[in-house]
Formats: sequence, C-alpha cells, structure tokens
Amino acid sequence: MHPEASEPAEDAAAGPDRAQEPGVEESAGDHRDAGQGARKEEMNDSKELCMGISDTAYQNQQKQSGDGASDGQLAHQRGDRDDQGPRMTKHFLQKLCKQHKLYITPALNDTLYLHFKGFDRIENLQEYTGLRCLWLECNGIQKIENLEAQTELRCLFLQVNLLHKIENLEPLQKLDALNLSNNYIKTIENLSCLPVLNTLQMAHNHLETVEDIQHLRDCAKLCVLDLSHNKLKDPEILSILESMPDLVKTKQEESNCSAVCSLNVRSPVLSLPFPDSHSWFFTLFLFVFSWNT
Repeated sequence: MHPEASEPAEDAAAGPDRAQEPGVEESAGDHRDAGQGARKEEMNDSKELCMGISDTAYQNQQKQSGDGASDGQLAHQRGDRDDQGPRMTKHFLQKLCKQHKLYITPALNDTLYLHFKGFDRIENLQEYTGLRCLWLECNGIQKIENLEAQTELRCLFLQVNLLHKIENLEPLQKLDALNLSNNYIKTIENLSCLPVLNTLQMAHNHLETVEDIQHLRDCAKLCVLDLSHNKLKDPEILSILESMPDLVKTKQEESNCSAVCSLNVRSPVLSLPFPDSHSWFFTLFLFVFSWNT
C-alpha cells in the first residue's frame, strides 16, 4: 500500500519537474524571441540610420540644388538687370528733377542733367517740351531717338556714348550746338535738317575719307567744327572746309579762324586767315575752329 501511495508522490514530485520543462522551453523561446527582437531592432536601427543618412544626403542635395537654382535665378535676374540697365523712367526723371531742385512739372524745365547715369536709350521725354539744354554724355546710348517733343532744344550733349549713326534730329529745328565726340560714328550725315546749327563737335570718332565728311558742305550755318582725333588723311578735306561759307571767311569780314589738320603734308591753309601768311605743317589731327567777333 505504501509503495503505491509513494508513486503518486513521485509523480507529484516529478510533475513539477516536468511542469518546469515547458517553462525552460518557454524561456528559451523568450530568449530566441528576444534575440530576434534585438536583431530586428538592430536591423531597424541600421535601416533608420541608413534612411536618416540618405534623407540627410537627399535634403543636402535638395538644398544644394535649391541653392543652385536660387543662384541661377539670381544670376538670371542679374543678367536681366545688366541687359536692361538703368531706365529713363518718368519716376526717375521726377526724382532727378527734385534732386537738382528743378521743377516737378516737366514742361517748365529748360535743362535736364542725365549724364553719367548708365542709360542705354533715350525715352520718356515727351512731357519735357520746354528743354533748351539736354545733357546725355557718358552713358551707353546706342541710338539718337525719341526727341520729337524737344522742339525748343538748343544744346544737345551726346559725347562719350555708343552711337554709330547721326539720325532722327529733324524735330530739333532750333538746335545750335551738337556734341557727338567720343562715339563710333563713321560718316557725318543727316545734319542739313538743322538750319541754325552753329557748333558741331565730332572728335574721337571713326571718320576717315573725304566722303565721310562731305555732308558738311550742306551745313550752311556751321561756324565751329571739331574733327580732331579721327583718321582723316586726304588733302581734299581742305576743299570741303573751304567751301563752308561761315566756317571760312576773309580778313575783311573780321573773323578769327584757326586750323590744324592731319594730312602730313606741307600745304597752305587756302583762304583760312591765320595770324601770318606762312604755310603750315599739318600733323596728326584735324581741328577746325571758327567764331565771329
């Protein structure tokens, strides 16, 4: 009887042991799960790290590309500004008049100072109908234009620009003085429409031949002429100067004249009344200057 009673006891004693075995397996499973979880976490961490690096690189790349795009847009805007340059707008003209203490009402101004401004064209002067003197030197103006409203203009200063042609001066019927020095003009033309033009300055241009200046014959009232620092070499130039009625006068008319010419030859100055009657040696430039006493 006792041994039989002891078997259940042994079974009961062994039962907890056997009951503990699944626990061991469960703990091993937990360890395996924990190991797999750790490996998954490590993999997730590595993936997150890689993704973080890639995201950072992508953001940096996007930032760089954005910076490059913004730099490109800025350069494009700068290029546009460089292409356009300063504009002769109505607002700018009004501001300039205020700065120089001129009239705010455009038509009341007789002088306008637009030199050294970097303009590449003449524009928006329609309201300045009373101008008598217009300063436009030392800009980047490429064409004489948009001066139809300046019918009262007497003096026009366009020296040191980028002009290649004399044109569009027909409205300036009262123009007395025109300065076109330091440009790129190859031919004197379109000046016969100025009936009272008295002074013409054409120094430092690209005049070369007699044909380039023969239009001067049609400038009947011209008294002051500056052709210095051109490439004029033909002695026939003197015949053109002699044919200009108000540029060349006799001593009886009591005018003072002087002439120096780049012909590199010895020649009399024809009827130009110098202080003495000797022949003159013409050197490396042509300058004709005359005025009435």
